[in-house]
Amino acid sequence: MRLTGKRRIAVAATGAVAVIAVTAQVMPSAFGTGDTTATTAEGPSDALSGDADSDADSGTVSATDGTVFRDGVMSPGAAPAHAKAAVAGAAAAASQGEGWKLATGMTQSLPTGYTIKFYDQKSVNWLGRYVKASAADLQRVTSLPVDVDTTPVGWDYVRPKGEILIGVLKRPCVPPADKGQTGWKIVRDGSGAPNLSCGLISSSLPGTVTSGHAYIDTEFFTADGKPAPSWGETFMRNHISHELGHTMGLTHADRSATRGDCAVGKDSGEKPVMCTANHGYTDARAGTYVQQFDAQGLRTLAAGAGAAVPPQGRVTGLGGKCLDVKGAKAANGTQVQLYTCNGSVAQSWIVGKDGTFRALGKCLDDARNATTDGNKIELFDCNGGASQRWSVDAKGRIVHVASGKVLDVTDGATADGTKVQLHTADSNKRQLWTVPK
Repeated sequence: MRLTGKRRIAVAATGAVAVIAVTAQVMPSAFGTGDTTATTAEGPSDALSGDADSDADSGTVSATDGTVFRDGVMSPGAAPAHAKAAVAGAAAAASQGEGWKLATGMTQSLPTGYTIKFYDQKSVNWLGRYVKASAADLQRVTSLPVDVDTTPVGWDYVRPKGEILIGVLKRPCVPPADKGQTGWKIVRDGSGAPNLSCGLISSSLPGTVTSGHAYIDTEFFTADGKPAPSWGETFMRNHISHELGHTMGLTHADRSATRGDCAVGKDSGEKPVMCTANHGYTDARAGTYVQQFDAQGLRTLAAGAGAAVPPQGRVTGLGGKCLDVKGAKAANGTQVQLYTCNGSVAQSWIVGKDGTFRALGKCLDDARNATTDGNKIELFDCNGGASQRWSVDAKGRIVHVASGKVLDVTDGATADGTKVQLHTADSNKRQLWTVPK
C-alpha cells in the first residue's frame, strides 16, 4: 500500500442509494465532500486513486435489507419507489451540521437498535475488540441497543433488519470504471481496489437505517491480524469506528467539495473520526464519536427513532454563568471554571446515563479522586473511574458520588475564570446548578 499523501474518503448516492466509507473522498452530491473518486449503489469504497490517499473507504445506502453475495460478487440493488421518495423529501429536512452530515435521505435509526455480527472467525479474531469498543460508544451516544454477536454467520448470510455485518477481505471494494456514482461492487476474490475499506447501509423503511455491512481490507493488517506497523492501533480504532459510523447512517465530516477539507475540532485542532481514519483523534479519544462532530449525527438519527438521547447543553450556576472548560482545551488536567455563557463547545455538556458529564469528548473529573475540600475539578480522559461519576440531587447540586461532596464555585466569586472545586455540601448558592434535562 502507498504510504504517501493524504488519505481520503469516498461517498456517493444514487436515488436511495448513497455511498459511505472510511478513508476516501465524498461525492459533493452525496455528502457534501468533494471528490469524484468513489461512489456506489449498494457497495462502498474507501477510494484512493492516483496521487490521493493510501487508505480509502466509502459507504452506500441500499433500499433493501438482505443483500448477499452472488457468485462472489455483491452488486448494488435497485431502489424502490418509497426509498426514492424518502431521499427526495426527507433529505432536505434532515438535520445537518458541519462535521456530522447524514447519509442522503436518512432521518432516523431503527428504534429497536442493532446487532453487529461477523462473517467468519477470522473477522471475529481481527476486528472483535475494535467492534466491541465502537459498539459500546455507539450505544452510549444513541441510547439504542447496539449489541455484538461473535458467532460467525458465513459469507452468504442474508442480513435482516437490525443487523450490521462486518468482515475482513483482501481488496473487497471495486469502484466503477468511470468513477461515477453507480456500479460499485464488493468481491471476495481480492480483485478490488488496493487499500480500500467499505461501509454500506440499507434503508428498507423510508428514511431509516435498517441494516448495514462493512468490509475491511486485510492490507491494513499483518499476516497475524495485527494493525500494520505503518498504521498502528490508533489508526485501526479510528478506521473501524469510521466504517461502523457509516453503517449507522453517518457520512463524512466534510466542509466543502475540496478534497481533505474536513471539519476541524475547535477543542483540539484535530479532525473527527468521520473525516478520515488517519485524521481522527490521535489521543485516548481515538475511535470514539466526539460530541461536537460525529456524535451529533448519531444523536439526530437516534432522536428521530424516538430514543431518549442523553441531555446536552450548558450547565449554569452562580451569577447565571456557565460551567466552562478553560480555554476550550481538551488536554487532560484542564481546569473547569465559571465563565460568561457564550454558546461555545467548551460549555456544551452531555449528561450521560453512566453518571458522566462530557465536554470536548472528555469527562468532568475530580482530580485523583481526592476528597479534600478545594480539590481541583478538571477535564480528563473518560475512563469509567469513580472520579468521574456524578449525580444531581433534589436541590440542584452536582454530587461527586464517591465522596458525597459537590461542585462548588471557589469563594462564591462570579468573575470569569473563577475555579470550580470540590467542597462539602452546604446551603450556599455557589453549589447550585441548572443541568440539561
